[in-house]
Amino acid sequence: MRLDVVLIPCEFAWRLRPEPAAVVIDVIRATSSIVLAFTHGCRTVFPAESEEEAHALKAAHPQALLCGERNGRRIKNFVLGNSPREFTADAVGGQEVILTTSNGTRTLRAVGAGRTVAIGALMNRAAVAAWLWNRGTDSLLVCSGYEGIFSLEDAVCAGAIADRGAELGLVLGDGAQACQVLWHRYASDLPGLLTHTAWGQHIVAIGLGPDLEMCAQLDTTDAVPVLHDGDITAKSKGGVGGEPRPTASGGSGGGEYLGG
Repeated sequence: MRLDVVLIPCEFAWRLRPEPAAVVIDVIRATSSIVLAFTHGCRTVFPAESEEEAHALKAAHPQALLCGERNGRRIKNFVLGNSPREFTADAVGGQEVILTTSNGTRTLRAVGAGRTVAIGALMNRAAVAAWLWNRGTDSLLVCSGYEGIFSLEDAVCAGAIADRGAELGLVLGDGAQACQVLWHRYASDLPGLLTHTAWGQHIVAIGLGPDLEMCAQLDTTDAVPVLHDGDITAKSKGGVGGEPRPTASGGSGGGEYLGG
């Protein structure tokens, strides 16, 4: 089973091999917020590419919470923005969420056609690696970046997932190996990494610096939300065929995980 990385979304269209499973990563902040939403009991997230699409989804799902940002700031008249600190159990527990963001939700929509897509972040790194291993297929990590430009934080997160996947037995492609090197370089100070990236500095500048502390948390949840038919849900525990695939050491591959 081969695992590779797409460093910017436009590379995805150039892939010659259509990997059936993928993970979308947008550490600051979309995928971190989505993972936390499901950790805190969210029922469904509907990703929208634009404000207009978000409002159309709201008309179809009037009870859903309208959430999203542009340039990092909450969209006017939306209930929540894209801050992981907002996606608490009180705010989203048992709720449906409509989310539109500058980069992450667009990437999700682009990658989701014809494949199973999980939501990846630092906080569910080990669980995502176990989800990939359990699927038993070639897979791809897709970094959202920012407006088509490479983002260091997404590449480091991809490297963190790839590093754990290699421990489980996944074969890393060149892109995954390059990201693994970045992970080894920055793993010792993830909060420092995020505050020094271009998008992280912007988030600090607009007064949302505490978001980065949450986005930098590693392996704090087993939630692996999965995009299917346009909607993100937390599937029942267990993977393809029921039981998790064993790791090389005979374990279960990093604990329980949601998705399948």
